[in-house]
Amino acid sequence: MTDEQPLYNVGLEQLCREQGQPFTWLSKGDYTKDRLLQSLKGPVTLPFRSAEVYCGRVRDVVVFGKSYVSDRPGRAVFLNQSNRNYHPQEFLDYYNREIRYAAPPHPLVTQECCFLGGFSGELKFFGHFIFEFLYRLVAFERCGALKGLPVVVFEGVPDTWLSFLELFGVPKNRILKIPQYPAPKFDRVWVASCPNFTATDGLNYALWDDGIHTLRRELREKALGTEHLGPRRVFLGRKDARHRKLINEDEVWRFLASKGFEYPDLADKSAAEQIRSVGSAEIIVSVGGSGSAMTHFAPDDCAIIEILPSHLVGGLGSFGFAAVIGQSFTRIPAEVTDHGAKLGLSNDSEVDIGRLRETVELTLQKQRPPIPI
Repeated sequence: MTDEQPLYNVGLEQLCREQGQPFTWLSKGDYTKDRLLQSLKGPVTLPFRSAEVYCGRVRDVVVFGKSYVSDRPGRAVFLNQSNRNYHPQEFLDYYNREIRYAAPPHPLVTQECCFLGGFSGELKFFGHFIFEFLYRLVAFERCGALKGLPVVVFEGVPDTWLSFLELFGVPKNRILKIPQYPAPKFDRVWVASCPNFTATDGLNYALWDDGIHTLRRELREKALGTEHLGPRRVFLGRKDARHRKLINEDEVWRFLASKGFEYPDLADKSAAEQIRSVGSAEIIVSVGGSGSAMTHFAPDDCAIIEILPSHLVGGLGSFGFAAVIGQSFTRIPAEVTDHGAKLGLSNDSEVDIGRLRETVELTLQKQRPPIPI
């Protein structure tokens, strides 16, 4: 490593030890692949492992990017990976791009708080907010830091997203909104590692099983109560999306409507209303995107069918969470229609309606209770 390449990840445990601040391991990756595979049928190989999850309090630090905490120039903790001094080139390049946001002056937050962060400005990805940020509430709760302390989020995070914090038990008057840029400096702040992320070897995904079960259980209980009866067949589409549209969504919806599906509008709904829309579902057909994050609030025995552009089929998303929860999961690749465009997260696509029809029919047959004799 050259002088121009800072040793950016010192590890949160080391930083807390140097400062004499509390640090807690919540998971050391002991949720094995074998346990993940228990809920699936047949011989399969999953690129999943259990996440290392940890939480601690640090002093006099700047927080920048999505998950960087810096106590001095050229030194930082990267909370999106293992708690160790590890610096593969791709993360080093990312750090060097993000470090420009860590330049002074820094607005000072003097009140002790829990840092959640999230996306602001034009970067609004609901699924990533749920999987990468919201689950950190469980870490703060386990460390005893959540009770009574404000939770910091970046300005621009939509109120509908913040309603998930309120449903979890963080009242609105304890949600502190601050600008993301210039990067804020904290006198005392609790930070937690990203609970679900691409692992540092780039070959698999890391999931915090305990956090997944805890968050969905608490939010489902608060949203559904004991006698909730919501729609049994649900379609989560992208008719109003600006990108990654399903070109033949109208045709897909006509077929699903004939099978008794409902198409809830989740755009401006509170967390409780969104969870109630999927909380009793026996089958969900979802077009891959923000709304598909809601599938992991569906029942354990719900069957998930996700339509996704073919070049994204190998990604994590709802697939990994379904494996942890035990939900049946089928992913149908859709063909990209904007030929010539660079493949990414924004491509429009079209699904083979015959293949979708067959998949839905077979799934409904499996979900349907036997006819009494």
